[in-house]
Amino acid sequence: MTDQVHDGWYCADADAQGFVSYDYIRREANRLSLEDFERSFPVPALMVVYRGVDQAESEGMDPGQSGVQLLTMSVKSASILRYLSRVAFVCKRPGNPYAHLISVGRSANNDISVGVDSVSKVHGYLVREDGRWRFTDHGSTNGSRINGHDLVPKEKYTLKDRDVLQLGLEVMFEFMDPASLYRKARS
Repeated sequence: MTDQVHDGWYCADADAQGFVSYDYIRREANRLSLEDFERSFPVPALMVVYRGVDQAESEGMDPGQSGVQLLTMSVKSASILRYLSRVAFVCKRPGNPYAHLISVGRSANNDISVGVDSVSKVHGYLVREDGRWRFTDHGSTNGSRINGHDLVPKEKYTLKDRDVLQLGLEVMFEFMDPASLYRKARS
């Protein structure tokens, strides 16, 4: 059974691809209390994260560290760079079909559209079931990972707060509940 939470909520400030600026989130977090922030942004967010391998090595970071330092990769194409400092909320785009599925992929008609070559047209989807958010890789060409573990296509995987979801070769999102996003934006 699918949970129908926050039915119809959509961030009015999102662009055509479903993303908002992290600066906007920061301003709102500094303006609002946690309770008001959670009312304004009642769904989890996918925050685009990136740390270049050469940058991590030059700063003497231990690759085993947790958090953003964990996210090391080399840029395969410059297209990922336009998503840095962007946040996508896990919600339906108005007018998109399949009310219970939030699609993610390269095609512009996804709820969250990521125009990066290594992301499939419909890469996967998120769904809320039994009070938990789950991600399913739709059979993408370049696969998906959660916290570095390869996902089996067509199987559902539970996402927890602060998990890292990787789509294809270079797109990494940090899955954040509203309270975590609030705390990060205020730090």
